[in-house]
Parts: sequence; C-alpha cells; structure tokens
Amino acid sequence: MWIVNRTICRCCSLTLKNIVKNTVFTEFIFANINTSQKLLPNLKQRYQNMRIGTRILTAIAALFLCVISVAQTQQGVVKTRGRMVNGKHVPGKGLPGTVVSIKGRTAIGVKNNNGTFSFPVNGKQFMVQTVKKSGYTLVDADAAPKTYMHSANMLYFVMETPEQVTQDKLTSEKKIRRTLQRQLQEREDEIEALKAANKISQQEYQKALQKLYADQENNEKLISDMAKRYSELDYDQMDEFYRHVSNFIEQGELTKADSMLRSRGDVGSQIEAQLQKGATIQKKKEELQKAEDVHKHDIEELARRCYSYYENFLMQHQNDSAAKYIEWRAKLDTTNVEWQNDAGRFINNYQARYNDALKYYEIGLRQSVTQFGEMDEWTALFNNNIGGVYDSQGDYPKALEYYNKALGILEKVYGTEHPNVAASYNNIGTVYDSQRDYTKALEYHHKALGIWEKVFGTEHPDVATSYNNIGSVYDSLGDYIKALEYYQKALGIWGKVFGTEHPNVATSYNNIGGVYDSQGDYPKALEYYNKALGIYEKVFGTEHPDVAWTYNNIGTVYDSQRDYTKALEYHQKALGIREKVFGTEHPNVATSYNNIGSVYYSQGDYPKALEYHQKALGIREKVFGTEHPDVATSYNNIGLVHYYQRDFQKALEYHNKALGIREKVFGTEHPDVATSYYNIGPVYFSQGDYPKALEYCKKALEIYKKTIGTEHQYTKTVMENIDFLKQKMSHIED
Repeated sequence: MWIVNRTICRCCSLTLKNIVKNTVFTEFIFANINTSQKLLPNLKQRYQNMRIGTRILTAIAALFLCVISVAQTQQGVVKTRGRMVNGKHVPGKGLPGTVVSIKGRTAIGVKNNNGTFSFPVNGKQFMVQTVKKSGYTLVDADAAPKTYMHSANMLYFVMETPEQVTQDKLTSEKKIRRTLQRQLQEREDEIEALKAANKISQQEYQKALQKLYADQENNEKLISDMAKRYSELDYDQMDEFYRHVSNFIEQGELTKADSMLRSRGDVGSQIEAQLQKGATIQKKKEELQKAEDVHKHDIEELARRCYSYYENFLMQHQNDSAAKYIEWRAKLDTTNVEWQNDAGRFINNYQARYNDALKYYEIGLRQSVTQFGEMDEWTALFNNNIGGVYDSQGDYPKALEYYNKALGILEKVYGTEHPNVAASYNNIGTVYDSQRDYTKALEYHHKALGIWEKVFGTEHPDVATSYNNIGSVYDSLGDYIKALEYYQKALGIWGKVFGTEHPNVATSYNNIGGVYDSQGDYPKALEYYNKALGIYEKVFGTEHPDVAWTYNNIGTVYDSQRDYTKALEYHQKALGIREKVFGTEHPNVATSYNNIGSVYYSQGDYPKALEYHQKALGIREKVFGTEHPDVATSYNNIGLVHYYQRDFQKALEYHNKALGIREKVFGTEHPDVATSYYNIGPVYFSQGDYPKALEYCKKALEIYKKTIGTEHQYTKTVMENIDFLKQKMSHIED
C-alpha cells in the first residue's frame, strides 16, 4: 500500500516582506499532497523593518537642522571661440579629449565631438580645478581654478592654441588703438574748428585740448582692457542682435552700433518702466509668499488631522477608513517622501493592495532621487520596499532586482560592514528561501550574521534574527536538528535581551513548535505554540495578527492529530481576527479559508472543502493575479478535492494549472513543481494508467533529489511509492 507521510513547512517569521506563504503539507495516499499552512508572525514588519525603516525615518528630524546635499547634474562644454568673420557668425568647434578636474571627484574626460560633458554636483557650488587639453590653453585664464554655482545653464570653457590667443589679443588691440586714434583726431579737428570760428575762447580751447590729451594718456589702459575682452569674447554665447553690436564696436563702427542700440528704444524710460514692474512683481511675490505660507500651514494642519483619523480608525480595525486618510495625507504633498512611504506601507501590509502600494513607493522613490540623490538612505528604503511588494506578489526576480539596488546604495553609503547592509543581505536571503534556493538563502543569511556579530557582538537582537532565519532554511530542508539548534540560539538571545514575555520570544516558541510539529511530536508542538499564544495575548491583546498566526498553527496540529473539531475551532478564531484586522479580501484571510478547507478535506467533506478552497482562490486571484504561487496552491488543493470526488478530468485540469504557474514562477527544477508532478501521478494511477503515473513520479523524484536532497522525507516517500508502482506494474505483467 501507499506510504502516508505528513509534512508541514513554515515560512520564516522574520522577513522584510509582508507576505503569506502557502507551503505544501504533503500527504501521500498515492501521492496526495494536501496543502495546509503553518504561518508564523511576520515580525519583520514590526521589528526588522523598524530597524531599517524607522532608523531612517528618525533621521528626518536632522534634515531640519542641516542643509540637505542634493545630487544634481551640471552640463558643460569645452570649445574654441565663436567668431564674427566679415559680419557673419562662425561657430567654435568642440574639443574632445579635454580633461576637466572637479574638486572632490574623478577627473572628467570630454568624449563627445561637440565638446559637451556633465557631472553630478552635491550642493549649490563646486570648484573647477583645471581644464587641460594638449596644445591648448584657456582663453580666460581666470576660468580655473574657480568656484562656480550650480546652474541649469551650460558651463562654457573656451580654449585656443597659445599662438591663437596671442594673435587674437594683438588683433583686438590693433583695431581698438586705430579706433581710438581716429576718434582723437576727429575730436582735435572739432576743437580746432570751434577755435577758428571764434566759438570758444583761447582759454576754453586750451582746456579742451588739455582734457583730450589727458584722456589720451589713459587710452593704453583702456586699449588693454578692451583688447582682453574682445580677444576672449565667444560669439556663440550671444544672440544675433548683440553679436552684431559687439562686432561693430570691435571693428570701430561705433555709429552703426549706436544706431542698432537706439533701435530698441530709449533706455532711460525703459529702465524706469522695469523698475516699476519690478516693484509690482515684488509686491505680488510677497503676497504669493504669504499665500504659500498659509497654504503650507493648512496642508500641515490637514495632514495632522488625517493622521489622527488614520490612527483612530486603525485602532478600531476599520482599515478602509484608515487607508482613506493615510492616502489623503500622501496626496496632499507628493514631494513628502515620508508620507508616501507611510501610505504605501499601510495599504501593502493591511490591505494587500500591492499595485497601489507600488505607486506610492515609486512616487517616493522618484522624489527621494530628486531631493536627496541616487545614493541616499531614503532611496535605499524605497527600493527595499518595492522589492518587498514584488516579493509578496511572487515576482522573485523583480524582488531581487530592487533588494540588490537597495544593497548597492547601502554599501556605498555605509561600507560593506554596516547593520543596514546586513539587513539587505537578510532580505535577499528570504527571497532565495521563497524560491527554495536554500544554498543561496543560507549564504546571504550567513553574510548578514557575520556583519551583525562583528558590529553588535554575539548577543544582539539582530544576530538572533539571522539565527532565526538560518533555522528556517534548515527547517525547510527537513534538517530539524539544525533548525532547532538555530531557533534555540535565537530564543536565548531574545530572552536575555527582551525578557521572557516579548513578542520575539513568542516567535521563537512558534518556530520551535513548528519543528516539533514537523517531527510529529504534537504534544511538544502544542506546548510551544501555547507559550507563544500566551505572550502574544498578554502583549497585544486577543485581536492581533500574531495571535491569529498562533491560532492557525495550533489548528494545524489538531488537524494533524485528526481532532477536526478543535482544528476548525482554532482556524475559525484565526479567520475572525484576520477579517477584523485586514478586511475580507486579504491574503491572510485566504490562508484561513485554505486551512479550513483542508480540515474539511481531511474529514472527507469534499463539498465544504471545495467551497473554502474556492473562497481562498477568489481572494488570491483578486489580490495577486492569476500567476502567483498562492494561486497555484489553491489550484493544487481544488485538484485534490476533485481527485477524491473521483472527477479525474477536473483534478488533472487544476493540477496542470498549478504546474503551469509554478514552472513559470520558479522554473522547471523547483520543489513545488515536483509537488505538482507528484500530485498528477495519483490521478493517472487511479485511471489505471500506471506508466503515466510512474513517469510523473520519476519527474518529481529527479527534482526533489536536486533541490532538497536524497535524505529529505519527501524524496524518500517518492522513492518508496515508485517502488510500489513498479511492483504493481510487475504483478500486472505477471
């Protein structure tokens, strides 16, 4: 006969993702895998996320006391002078190969043929130390070293060969000297004509000449200053009108320059008009500033009221109303990253509206990058939270992408041995655990452990977090001795640090109870679950999600003991709390429906089992979409019910749906895929198609061997059932 093996897997209780994992509890009757759950409190959102997130949020106070360093981009160009040749504009040429050195950062090599470049600026100003290109020199020698203010305008560096710079200065000096000499001669002629016409006296004549010649003595200084200006003038940076005005002045065609300038009207009257306009604008600005101050005050007051309403409704478990107010606050100011984070976190954790949570986190991420830069704690936090949403949705590649982005920022901000870096390692480890890549999961959890032990010593709560999560991986692997060892280590630290009546201690009791449950030691399991329940009820009261988790776990033990009345009682208690806390369409509520369905399934009440599994499926499809591992779990369970109702066509349909999702989400070599193969086996067996049944069992066996090893109970059971199948087939042949 077929061997019955009953195994329950749990999800890790300390993860930064707020998810409900449905892990398979396997009952081989041919290979009947019935999915129930043992879900432990999601302490990470309460504890570990507090460790990263709150630490960052606490830093907000400091933002009001210091100048925020905002990463911005400064654009620049290195080029030759734009010139006027025969009255026509000839643009300068870009100078690729130039090296621009900015204080405090790596030198910038100009690569673009048009000479453009850019670099990030932290703060309002920066210093250009040097601008160098072989064979060229800066036209304006004062351009570097020099401190510049960040601007949206292009930063220009004009360079020419030393020979060209000298030639330009000599040419400008020659033109200006000729112009001034011509003006001197014209003025002398005017004075002589006045004297000849007896329009001025001898004394006035002498004074006029003396002044003219005194002015001439100052001409050399004027020539030098004007020559410098015009030899450095880059006509590319001027509009067409002023190009021509400057060109006329440089060429000594002063009448033309004057005519052009006068064509734009009387400067004096225009200045007076602009002064009046400026005064009006200033008055409007003052009025606008007052209005903005009132607006800002009103927003802050409304935000405080919204938050108070939110807290009030939250305490009454009226999550829809709480969500309305926390979202209104977020919409009042989309630039406030804290408000976006609060809204995203609430609707993610309490309403499982993952797509809406993503929107708030993505707004917060954009604002964080704009206000604080790519390499900021807030930016890391939003990447982390986005990763958590994708993790909840079962999109593990996306989750890893964003968790790794957060890790990269934190490593750059803090270095490689900081507690927040360890937290990122921890989060990445939980994704690999979800993917059943236990080698990778252990690698990252040990990385986190190494940092936390180095920074905090061996008796710190974060060290206990790593021990707990490492224990969870060993638990999933079926190595219960190792799992107990690490769970006990975590318990020892949490008990020493927090005392014996702390939620973290209760988490350890829950996890230890789960190991005993997996080993079939139900009295021990109940003992530890009840210890956890006592602490949770004392700390949180009787209507808290962690109390519901523990009721859930106690219910699964009674289910394992075939005490179905007690099992239903505890699962119904868990359901009642979850519906009150989360509402009726939350994944945690679906978990309770799933577990109640599993109890009815165990009792042989298949219509009731189907009813509750369909309820669970409805919520999961609505929350997660149609391609999520939890949806696959519901398909799996519905397939099992149809199998026992001997509707083999329906059973195959639902098991194949589960298989399709699992292969798409996890790939073709994952334990959950093996579970689907193994569940398809008994359907073919019951139809008398033993070769097909054997084929699917062998597929399952190969995956189990690769992923969880030959010593795992799942693998052993499959091997024994394959032997049974072969014997059955040999008897038929005989």
